[in-house]
Amino acid sequence: MDRDTNDQAFLGKVTAATIRVVLLGGWLAWCAQIVLPFLVPILWGSIIATAAFPLVTRIFPRRPGLGGACFGILALAVIVTPAWLFFDSVADFVIRVGKQWAQGELKLPAPRADVAAWPLVGPKLYALWTKAVHTPQSVVEAYLPQLRDAGRWLIKSLGGISIALLQSLFAVALAVAFLVKADASRRALLPVLDRIAPHRGEHIMTLASATVRAVAKGVLGVAVLQAALAWLGMSVAGVPGAGAWALVLLILAVAQLPSALVLVPVAIYLFATASKPVAIGFLVWAVLVGLIDNVVKPLLLGRGAGVPMLVIVVGAIGGMLSSGIIGLFVGSVVLAVGYELFAAWVRNEEPVADDPALELPTITASAGK
Repeated sequence: MDRDTNDQAFLGKVTAATIRVVLLGGWLAWCAQIVLPFLVPILWGSIIATAAFPLVTRIFPRRPGLGGACFGILALAVIVTPAWLFFDSVADFVIRVGKQWAQGELKLPAPRADVAAWPLVGPKLYALWTKAVHTPQSVVEAYLPQLRDAGRWLIKSLGGISIALLQSLFAVALAVAFLVKADASRRALLPVLDRIAPHRGEHIMTLASATVRAVAKGVLGVAVLQAALAWLGMSVAGVPGAGAWALVLLILAVAQLPSALVLVPVAIYLFATASKPVAIGFLVWAVLVGLIDNVVKPLLLGRGAGVPMLVIVVGAIGGMLSSGIIGLFVGSVVLAVGYELFAAWVRNEEPVADDPALELPTITASAGK
């Protein structure tokens, strides 16, 4: 009898514990479902705030509110200005082409005569280009399925860029809040890290901050610089849709793909249509823009955590596949931070003592705060 009673009591406790776990798990899953749409902007805002914190505190050491407000205005200008240039460039190109097509006046710039003398592709390219100049409708009819697919992709891409722009604006607002309440944010995050890794929360926070700043400068900063300089060169050379091409180059640079994928076709276009001094000048400028990736990036990444380029590439591409354009930027940083934290955990093989008075081995990061 006592045994049956004990079994029933044990079964009742197990059932009650199971119900509590299920209810708690369901509640946490519900909360995660609500927060999930805001996860990427929150991470993006945290990355922006972490990368900008040293500069803001250096300029405004005693007035974090003013520093956060000034940074917010500057960040909005940095986001809105390229977006405006891009959409203005695309809209102007589409409207101009649409009007010319409706009036039967659509004319492509004629290729230079020496294009036909180019090796391998010269004769075919010259013939197709000349045909497109004189009879554009025949070329459009011949490639109509491909043009339709390109149009659908363009519309979808514009929608994704618009969403990414809104997410970036929201992330900037969060970054300003994090900067204004930097001390409160740190005090709130540190106990969570200590619960995850007892007595090591401070080291983890330092390492994560160093990695974020190193990747932000070495990957995102260099990509933005390359895109800005490429836009400047294409605008001076008179390349149509310079803002759109600059955005494509920015995406490729974050994904660690060479800027030559954009700059070389543009240079070929200029050699085929523009004067030789303009084409040669742009080619020299394009080479300088490409060298930024090979010279500046290793210097900036070398000052921070040594994150392999493969980690950056996987993070950028995976982030873009999962969260769109904005994930391209967030994914590279998040995966780089995760890689560094995992590497630091592997290197620290000594067990952590339970006595908080014992001093722990320090996990260092070579990047400055």
